Amino acid sequence: MGSMFNKHSSIWQWAIFCFILAGITGFLYRLGFIGLLPDQLNLVNMRHAHSHLMFFGWASLLPLYLIKHNIVPGYSSLFHDRMMRISFWVILIFGLVSFPAFLRWGYQPVQLGDSLIPISAIFSGMVMIGWYLFMTGYLIYRYKAPDFKPSIWFEGALTMLFISSLGAWGIAFTGVIGFGGPLFGKALTHFFLSTFTEGWVVIMLLGILARGLNMEEEDFVISPTVMVGLIAFGAPLTFPYGLSESLVSIPLSVSARVGGFLISQSILLFVYSVIQSGKASKTLWLWPLFYLLVKGIMQLTASITSPEIWVWAHGIRVLYLHVLLLGALTTTMILYLNEYVRIERIYIHLVIGSVFLVILSLVLLSRLWPAPLSCPWVYNVVAIVAILPVVSITALWIKVLRTKEKHKDEVFPPGKVAGISE
Repeated sequence: MGSMFNKHSSIWQWAIFCFILAGITGFLYRLGFIGLLPDQLNLVNMRHAHSHLMFFGWASLLPLYLIKHNIVPGYSSLFHDRMMRISFWVILIFGLVSFPAFLRWGYQPVQLGDSLIPISAIFSGMVMIGWYLFMTGYLIYRYKAPDFKPSIWFEGALTMLFISSLGAWGIAFTGVIGFGGPLFGKALTHFFLSTFTEGWVVIMLLGILARGLNMEEEDFVISPTVMVGLIAFGAPLTFPYGLSESLVSIPLSVSARVGGFLISQSILLFVYSVIQSGKASKTLWLWPLFYLLVKGIMQLTASITSPEIWVWAHGIRVLYLHVLLLGALTTTMILYLNEYVRIERIYIHLVIGSVFLVILSLVLLSRLWPAPLSCPWVYNVVAIVAILPVVSITALWIKVLRTKEKHKDEVFPPGKVAGISE
């Protein structure tokens, strides 16, 4: 097993734990829709706890861990390496600490003495310290390592992660000083979320997929630099999509649609480039590519049609976010990990199948599902299916641990990301 899975290998396991905990919370949230939760549990707070743990403990922690092992193979006692390793623990600790805070209070400030303190926002804001430690360690390595070849994908993704952090800090800071009121705080929240999901997550995914499929620069129909630039410019513009329709002016609506259009073009060009190159044939990497294609088509449709139909339809927005974060992100992360731990293919197929079923079930809650067929049983189906990724990834995790012990002397080269053939 490579250094990634032996020494100091607990981080990727903690990331899987965070996914499972967040997944269970999402399952309980769905149970609330069919009246199977105590009244003391607040569904809005559960949704915040679920999403933030997924963001911090899964969608930032594991990708940063994987990026490090692509850029800085192995472990050493050098300052930059220690700083990046410390960053993982900072992200993990504050991500986990913010989970019960969001579960209990959501974004509501808590009375402490004479002050109202937004505890959840502050804890989640502390995660950014971990991000900055990682970025600092990366920059030190970048400028000191001989013959270092930067990746436009990873550097673009880290830039968007930094920009998104400014919105997260703003939420905590304005909450403490009481500046701007609830509307300003809500706008900052969605600036953070949109830049994180549409910027950091998307660019990072494209970078890992490009590595996984051995895509060279000449394989792309346009330069990867242009693709990254389109996403980097468009992602911050999409924050109005998260606001209530009544709060979005015409200029904000236009800017959001322009941003969405630019992102969708970059994604669709990426997928087209992979298909044209022929490097994705008969591989499991087709699954995250499929979800990226669906995401790009949904985003393009929202950009060129009436926003009332797509953007502010809650069911479609939930479906869209799960296509990206559960579909594209989770399948990519699992396939990447599978490159280093050779386990029976059935476990990978179970994860891919469970993810597909969850996304398919969310169609039942959207406008894409015919209204005459919407009955109470729909919520039962969605709730039951929601637990499947938790079960499949738990089974895969257990198998990984057993495989790791069984093949502990087998070495996989760090930084290598090969395609997975059928």
